[in-house]
Amino acid sequence: MIVSLGSMGATAALAQSGDATGASSLGELTVTGGKVKGVPTDIDGVTLFKGLPYAGPASGDARFAAPTPVVPWQGVKTADVWPDRSMQWSSVNPTGEFWGDEFYYDQAFLPPISENASALNIFTPAHSRDEKLPVYVWIHGGANAHGYGSEIEFWASKLAEKGIIVVTAQYRLGVFGELALRELTAENARGYSGNQRDQDLIAALEWVRDNIQQFGGDPQMVTIGGQSAGSRNVYSLLRAVPAKGLFKRAVMQSTFRIGPADEAPAADAETKNAAEIEKIFGKPMSLAELRAIPAQRFFEPVSASDDRLLYYALRSAINGDTIDDKMITQQSVDLMREGALDGIDILTGANADERTSLQGGPDKTMPLEEYAAWMEERYGPQWATAYAAGDPRNAYRLQLRAGADEVMAESMVSARYAKAHNKNNVWVYYFDNGPPGRDSEFYGSFHSADLWYFFNSLRTEEGQRPWSEKDFRMADTMSSYLANFVKTGNPNGEGLPEWEQPEGESNMMRFADGYAYPVTSTPYPSRDELNRDLVLERYGLEAGQLD
Repeated sequence: MIVSLGSMGATAALAQSGDATGASSLGELTVTGGKVKGVPTDIDGVTLFKGLPYAGPASGDARFAAPTPVVPWQGVKTADVWPDRSMQWSSVNPTGEFWGDEFYYDQAFLPPISENASALNIFTPAHSRDEKLPVYVWIHGGANAHGYGSEIEFWASKLAEKGIIVVTAQYRLGVFGELALRELTAENARGYSGNQRDQDLIAALEWVRDNIQQFGGDPQMVTIGGQSAGSRNVYSLLRAVPAKGLFKRAVMQSTFRIGPADEAPAADAETKNAAEIEKIFGKPMSLAELRAIPAQRFFEPVSASDDRLLYYALRSAINGDTIDDKMITQQSVDLMREGALDGIDILTGANADERTSLQGGPDKTMPLEEYAAWMEERYGPQWATAYAAGDPRNAYRLQLRAGADEVMAESMVSARYAKAHNKNNVWVYYFDNGPPGRDSEFYGSFHSADLWYFFNSLRTEEGQRPWSEKDFRMADTMSSYLANFVKTGNPNGEGLPEWEQPEGESNMMRFADGYAYPVTSTPYPSRDELNRDLVLERYGLEAGQLD
């Protein structure tokens, strides 16, 4: 049984844009499950197929299980309805708060919630099935607890217009995507323990391999990409044995960690999860009992004495991939081994102000004594010159910036190590182009701000920010680099500043003020050095191992 936990509102211009004159010449296509036809977008020649299932519903006996086969349909399905969102709390990002106003304000892009969400959306510029266009499979973020493939910032018609097919994938979230139990392992035909999220994404990539030619795509030329938790899921796929051969390139935005893994051995996870579930429910729970819980129950309090939503209580107790020696092995989990990423081109980077939207507020301050103690513990005495504050307001903001600088340093260290120890291409960016409006002076280039630009999804639509010429220019530039990378493994192209790989030094592309600048550091090289040393120590590396 599929239980809907949300409802659609009015349809916005983007969601229904296009007309018959812009219809694709692809016509009716035959894919796994049946026949489909797409709908036009706001860009002539780019066709959208919404909600194509790559697996069956994940409810009832399929809850927590391996992806099930697609349920066939009769006739020709007009793919004009966004797929349901995977199970998540519907009120996590309400309008009136930062994230709700940024990405979730338009009801036309906010589908219902159910356990029937294993689906893809496809933007294709192809006019025939034999064009063999490169394919970009996008994995959304959201802390692996929320998010979905049809978010408004993923409106990819302009990105697809640059000659690539863009596929946005959905997957199971929270406990539905991570539960490892002995009963689950015993029933899994391949012996996987947990890792349902990875199983879903691999099933989606297998669907792309088997079907994308129908949309004019080349199944041998697939790039995977993600941001935030989506980026973490990309490097999970880099570690997953059955994902090998399903993609050639990887984009990781706002996080790339090549260092030691934190996945738990499967047997440990199974034991821990069973014990944590017993604590939450007050008794041992069989797999059958967990599957019998009504969908709505996950978004109600645990009990009269515990007001946590059951969904979040379970997520806090059960989190992460497992090393089951089948999907993820003791060898495959180690991306620092020589040649682990041979043949996989990488594009990665981070934003200048990753922490402002995740932890911050424009009016907050931090006592100077507290700030100094925090910095001293983090960096040692060298911090005083690099991060001199002066007043509590600036101290608070610099503490947030230090967190963002560390994310950038980890991306650069990981990229340089990947380039030095593999036969591949590696490219690094630094996004320093804060969007306008909504306290932009404080939020700056906040976490997820780069999505608007890489997807070229800026529009003069009600609810979006007051974009300027600078922003549209930046979006065209960044999406061109991305499209080039998807096509060739190299972001460079005609009319674009030359982007160099981080060989011998920290070469990167800085996106700022509407332009792309080839640089070897952020505007604060002393901060770069402090955070690089922090990451090197964490990874157990010496600087010489990056070259």
